[in-house]
Amino acid sequence: MPKHPARRPPKRNAAPCRLKNLAATLLLACALVLPCAGPAPAEPVELAVGVERIDYPPYGSFRHGDYEGYARDLLDSFAIEYGYTMVYVPLPVKRLYQEFLETRTLDLKFPDSPDWHPGRRKGLHIIYSDPVCSYTDGILVKPENLGKGMGAIKTLGILAGFKPWLLTPPIDPKSVKVSENASISGLLGKGLMGRVDGVYANVEAARHLLSAMDRTDQLVLDPCLPHTTGSYRLSTIKRPLVMREFDRFLKNRSALVDSLKRKHGLDR
Repeated sequence: MPKHPARRPPKRNAAPCRLKNLAATLLLACALVLPCAGPAPAEPVELAVGVERIDYPPYGSFRHGDYEGYARDLLDSFAIEYGYTMVYVPLPVKRLYQEFLETRTLDLKFPDSPDWHPGRRKGLHIIYSDPVCSYTDGILVKPENLGKGMGAIKTLGILAGFKPWLLTPPIDPKSVKVSENASISGLLGKGLMGRVDGVYANVEAARHLLSAMDRTDQLVLDPCLPHTTGSYRLSTIKRPLVMREFDRFLKNRSALVDSLKRKHGLDR
């Protein structure tokens, strides 16, 4: 019988093995290079900050649909460091008090002070931050009327929602007629045109706006008339933890706070 040649076993296809080895090598490389996946980072907590819907440079102004100024820069810096997102809610001054003190729709309010509208705050547990910046409110008059005293102030211009009765010495509300205006610029305009005898305003804000109007020093603070100094603060009813964190931020980042004051001309 004829001899048949010995049958050789079929050759195994080595390609699948090579592919498997390559895949394993790639997976190992990725495991060594990429960090272990952890839980997804938490979304920043949104905080509704009630601010005054007025042009109040350099502290804070609502212009072109956006809030800007020293307060914005400061609060945004705090929010970035502590993982918050600030949502600025600009409101007329009177409504701002209502939303913060009564309906409680706001997490924070700026600016604030325990001295403002104390009657409306009675019985409320409001937490105030450490001072954010100092201010002086007083009565501005034309330079030629400096030193004439309160007897020369028959009509006093004020911002709607503001009260001049905190001035020292106090003003008798029965002796002075009050003329309200919705904006500081409009108020200063009344003073420049002589429609009011004096303008009750924040001195720094008035200085900035008069400079922008090219009317620098045409209305000046009369130091002989009643005036007051104090500090603007951040306040809350609903967020005590945020206030503790903000105070810590002011203390630990004092160099940053000072640089922001210099940027906005509040270091004088």
